[in-house]
Amino acid sequence: MVWCYLSGQEIQNGTVKILQISHRVPYPLNEGGTIGIYNYTRGFSEAGCTVTLFALSARKHAMPEHEIRAALEPYCELHLFPINTDIKPIAALRSLLKGSSYNVDRFVHGEFMAALEKELTSTKYDLIQIEGTYAAPYGELALKLGDCPVVLRQHNVEFQIWERIASNTRNPLKRWYVNVLAERLREFESRHLNQYDAIVPVTENDAVLFEELGCTVPIFPSPAGIDTTYWSPNPDSESSNKLYHLGSLEWTPNVDAVNWFLQKVWPKIRTQNPELSFHIAGKGMDASWKSREVPGVIMEGEVEDAAEFVKDKACCIVPLRSGSGIRLKILEAMCAGKAVVSTSIGAQGIHFIDGEHLCVADTPEQMVAVVSDLFRNREKLIRMQKAAHNLIREVYGNAEVIDRLLKFYQELIRSRYLKMELTER
Repeated sequence: MVWCYLSGQEIQNGTVKILQISHRVPYPLNEGGTIGIYNYTRGFSEAGCTVTLFALSARKHAMPEHEIRAALEPYCELHLFPINTDIKPIAALRSLLKGSSYNVDRFVHGEFMAALEKELTSTKYDLIQIEGTYAAPYGELALKLGDCPVVLRQHNVEFQIWERIASNTRNPLKRWYVNVLAERLREFESRHLNQYDAIVPVTENDAVLFEELGCTVPIFPSPAGIDTTYWSPNPDSESSNKLYHLGSLEWTPNVDAVNWFLQKVWPKIRTQNPELSFHIAGKGMDASWKSREVPGVIMEGEVEDAAEFVKDKACCIVPLRSGSGIRLKILEAMCAGKAVVSTSIGAQGIHFIDGEHLCVADTPEQMVAVVSDLFRNREKLIRMQKAAHNLIREVYGNAEVIDRLLKFYQELIRSRYLKMELTER
């Protein structure tokens, strides 16, 4: 018999008890992946849900546990499990030989699995949300023991990211290996899609791709929500001559994007617009980055307050050539009232009108032309800044995103509850 925590009346009132299972700790808020999970955890809590979060805590992202708990425990019951996800050549070779996905294998943790099994046998939930492909190894356990709808929230189409990385890799041996990683991820993601009660991708583009991969369960696209109280416009940025890129330089697509922009685009922009400066910030900026001397470029490193960093900047540059999902940094920039110039890949999944809410440019020549036009036509730049801010507040505010998603979740739970009633009869 199917068991469901909610009564019919509680479903109507919107009360939901949610378990989130994540391959990463959603704190500190210094990159899109952590921010996206954090905003959902906080959003569920602020919407009246009871939230429990099981999260793997990777050594390379470690920070004092008391700081993590202080940030997250106001919104959830938190269970942390330290794990070393550093790339190990022998383990990578073992995965290669046995035909599994090393990207996923790195997040399999016996203690985490055992604790999760104990939790699922002792506590009843209304809904379980698996946070992305790398947490999917725990999905089978949740489906077996959860007695409630289990949803896979897909932050990205992971194999697509790696396919695009491979296409931009020149070294033949490395390109071959990255293609292998991409194919293994494709097999893993395709195999797991139909195990869940629903798939929640962040973009409609990803939803279409999952359907093409054979997904037959309900798909509900739901973007990452934006904290519209944290990101707000600054009128001084309307006259600013500063461009910026903000993003983790530990993420391969960002490294490729920034290098491409600095080599192929920025020198031409600088020649035509010598008054402009380009500011690069993000975690993972090591000495090799900081020692680079490029005219007009300022290497800011990791910043403590992202909103403060972008405050006096006029335009956000997102020159991604690989990646998937939705770029949270674009949505944040738009909410902060910045003009955004992005490649098509960077802007994918966002509902916008090109030239009104942001500008798309895929070649160096296009990007140079768009940036130069914006800074020579301040009225156009200011119109775009304001239109971008209004779009985010209306469509991508975290409260609005969570409200739409919870209505979908309540329907899943209600369906399960009705099946329970029929079974009891």
